[in-house]
Amino acid sequence: MNCPCQSGESYDLCCARFISHQAVAENAQQLMRSRYTAYVLNDRDYLQKSWHPDFCPADFKLDEAIKWLELDILGCLTEGDMATVEFEALLLVDGKVEAMHEKSQFVVDQGRWLYTTGDMMTPDRKGWKPGRNEACPCGSGLKFKRCCVN
Repeated sequence: MNCPCQSGESYDLCCARFISHQAVAENAQQLMRSRYTAYVLNDRDYLQKSWHPDFCPADFKLDEAIKWLELDILGCLTEGDMATVEFEALLLVDGKVEAMHEKSQFVVDQGRWLYTTGDMMTPDRKGWKPGRNEACPCGSGLKFKRCCVN
């Protein structure tokens, strides 16, 4: 299976090792990719453990109705124990494709990269509702009306 973070690697060689806690991310971009994959897989536990405890909301919940479709890393800047990863993601919400653009902040704490906060930006791409006979944006190969339409 290809990794949901779209690194081009298999899931086992990419994000699975971080999500299963067999390895720790070596840099902020690896952590960003693994956190995106955790959103795809609805893995709340990994998301909380990779979030700096000073910033993780106590009432953090995942919306299982969201289907994450695509991740595009736009840039990564690392300065010592701090880093910023800018990304844009596509997600399917209520039958409509939405874009999310964020600059995420990361820090090294006790030898581990952790997510702190993110600044939402205006997405480059606009949302759209796929036509019923179009290919589903989730990549299943099915028509939208037979796949993710609600």
